[in-house]
Amino acid sequence: MLYNGTEVFYKGSGGVKDPILLLHGWGASSSAMDGIYGYLASIGRNVYAVDFPGFGKSDLPPESWGIYEYADCINYVISELGLIKPTVIGHSFGGRVAIILGARNAVSKLVLCDAAGLKPKLSLKKKIAVMKYKAAKRRGKVPENAGSPDYAALPPAMKKVFVRVVNTHLDGLLKKINAPTLIFWGKNDKETPPYMARRLNRGIRDSGLVMLDGAGHFAYADRPDIFNAAVRVFTDNGEK
Repeated sequence: MLYNGTEVFYKGSGGVKDPILLLHGWGASSSAMDGIYGYLASIGRNVYAVDFPGFGKSDLPPESWGIYEYADCINYVISELGLIKPTVIGHSFGGRVAIILGARNAVSKLVLCDAAGLKPKLSLKKKIAVMKYKAAKRRGKVPENAGSPDYAALPPAMKKVFVRVVNTHLDGLLKKINAPTLIFWGKNDKETPPYMARRLNRGIRDSGLVMLDGAGHFAYADRPDIFNAAVRVFTDNGEK
């Protein structure tokens, strides 16, 4: 599918009745969610998955993109596929996009799994590192290894996109989400710590929180049995 000159890969199983759309995390692709995709298809659900531009089989996005441009892209995909208010399951970066779609009233239900997008707390160690980085930048002496591993692994065209995405915080959108929301989180998540799950739960009025022992940032893959069962019940619209 072509979106404003950018080729966007998607895959789908079934029709458009009560559709479910899977949105993967940063640095991954739709294949990272093949477990839940296959499970939902096996129980007769109409399930779709997208490779975000810059990942998988999709083209690189323009350097000017940020998180809202990604959300616009997914809105377009939803419209072109004829999916009316799908249930959206977003992991990590995909959760950022899912939050925006929820605030736009573009979904029927949300599943936020270890979702990113909220303004993080900064530890003293992190604050010091940020101060050192800014000081070095002012002197024109930024070290080559500065930035997160995710940033370092990106091609040059994606680095500006990444910076724009991670510096856009979505806390103010939570009160605009009216869709029933399942928040699914690993207790051992270090990338999006559990306090973020609790903040989402407080901010989204019609939400429930499932915290999992023995699971980290990829809770849906660490405990697929529990995740699949929870999603099946949550997305059941009377199917037998």
